[in-house]
Formats: sequence, structure tokens, C-alpha cells
Amino acid sequence: MNSSIDLTVEAIAAFKAIASTQPPNWVRPLSAYTNGWPQAIGATVMASDDYGPTVVAWCGHIYTRRSGQNKTYGAAIWFSRAMGKNDAGENNYVRLITFKEKAIPHAEPLPEYVRQKLNSVTK
Repeated sequence: MNSSIDLTVEAIAAFKAIASTQPPNWVRPLSAYTNGWPQAIGATVMASDDYGPTVVAWCGHIYTRRSGQNKTYGAAIWFSRAMGKNDAGENNYVRLITFKEKAIPHAEPLPEYVRQKLNSVTK
């Protein structure tokens, strides 16, 4: 193997090691749940139902579909797995990906003084 391939293999191994302890928790719009997302992130669908994937494998770990049962979460779907226990003996969960209604935040307009400064530096 040449050195650039060796570095690529090492980089992939390092990424997988980091991801296995702290998955990225990507956030996407709820509508993206049905649009082939497992393949896009390199996950393998292990089980599914009429609505889409229910269990996926990613970087050597299994993530299960979950959805909130109350209004606190709103309309959301996420994939998570247990990773250890807290001091009270309850499972700690890490998320791979979350789909929710308002995944794209609304930005506030820039204040006038910022717009003026921006105009002066771009001219």
C-alpha cells in the first residue's frame, strides 16, 4: 500500500473510534426521515416498518428508533443507544440522528449598526 492509502485507512479508523464513543447527533427536518438517510450517513438498516428504518447499525453500534410520547419533544424521531449508566443507575443515551419539525432555526435580522459596518467593510 502507498502512504496516502495508509493515512486514509488510519483516518477512517480514528473517526470510527471517536464516533463510537460520541456519535454526531445530526439534526434534519422530519421530512428527511423517509429520504434514504441511512445510506447517506453510511448506516445499514437492520430492521424497518411501514414508516422507515427502526434499527440501524453505524460504526459498529446499533441505534434504535425512538419518538417522544409527550408534547415536550414535539413531532420528532431519533436514533439512540444506551452508553453506560449515570450515578442513579439509569441508562445514558447518545443520539446518532434526530429528525424534527423545526430542524432549521430561524435567524434574527441583523441590527442596523451591524448592517452599516458590514456595508463599510464590503465596499
